[in-house]
Amino acid sequence: MKKILLINWRDIKNPEAGGAELYFHEIFKRLAAKGYSVTVLAHAFGGAPSEETVDGLTVIRRGGKFLFNYQIIPWLVTHHRSYDIVIEDLNKIPFFTLFYCRKPRLHLAMHFFGTEIFKEAVFPLALYVFLMERLAGFLYRREKFVAISESTAGDLVRFGVPRDTITIIEPGIDTTFFRPVCEKKRPAVIAHVGRLMKYKNVQFVITCLPELLKHAPDLMLHIGGSGDYRSALENLAASLGVREHVRFLGRISEEEKRELLSGAVMFVNPSAKEGWGINNIEANLCGTVSLSNNVHGLRDSVIDTVTGLLYQPDDRDDFVRKALILLTDDKARSRMEQAALKRAREDLDWETIASRMEAVLN
Repeated sequence: MKKILLINWRDIKNPEAGGAELYFHEIFKRLAAKGYSVTVLAHAFGGAPSEETVDGLTVIRRGGKFLFNYQIIPWLVTHHRSYDIVIEDLNKIPFFTLFYCRKPRLHLAMHFFGTEIFKEAVFPLALYVFLMERLAGFLYRREKFVAISESTAGDLVRFGVPRDTITIIEPGIDTTFFRPVCEKKRPAVIAHVGRLMKYKNVQFVITCLPELLKHAPDLMLHIGGSGDYRSALENLAASLGVREHVRFLGRISEEEKRELLSGAVMFVNPSAKEGWGINNIEANLCGTVSLSNNVHGLRDSVIDTVTGLLYQPDDRDDFVRKALILLTDDKARSRMEQAALKRAREDLDWETIASRMEAVLN
């Protein structure tokens, strides 16, 4: 039996778990079902046991939210020899496993903030993350990587990592669960689902609403998800006079998300930085196209004019123009819906993605 140690800041049960956690959990629970022994090392959080089994994965929780990468070093020095391979999720802050893990190593790269971190965090913390990303790029340039998109691979190359040491394995999708479950809502609904953080840029969509409402007076924006930036978004909607057109749904279940995505005329993804954009693909499987920011990652999950539309960053006029295409041109939107659905079903099933990861590991 091959024994895998996967290191990530959060495990799938962490309240702050997001796309990165879903990515490794869905892949490695399938490898565990094939007979691999998979251990996940993540930081502890309130109410969670120090060790448990989740979907066949052994989850070990040590250290705290902010210093996890340093606190786990003694554990790793002691225990890493028990595993056949050590996989590090290099998600912004490195664990520096190359200095003390003498087993084969692989590094998963989701996305890098770059200068966008200065918009999200206070300066000392932002500077720390920025420098750690650059340091990781330098120190890890001789390591093996899996990147979730061509955009992330491009970031690694710019850091000095040779392109031939990077394999791209996109996030998969549950093609049986995500499917259309209801008709499109009337009045029309624009949907967004994600953590409410500043860099996710939902504020941009809200600032575009006044202009959109001139053309579609009954239009609604439904936002699923929670986060520290919610109160700021609520205040912004009120200050622009569009609060009655914005519904904050809070944290929603997967079933509620599926219904929201199915009933929306479009999904909007305005994030300033992503590694891929799995929620775009979830929307596609529910019969809904995405209007996304033309930035790294999102331009990989959305093929512009084929499976959805991309708008130029911070360009309200371009966003409104393209939103109106999806709101008013039923023929064009239907064509993109069908193309997006076909791509998601045929190329991005989790079983296919897990098999590709298994090939890289072997």
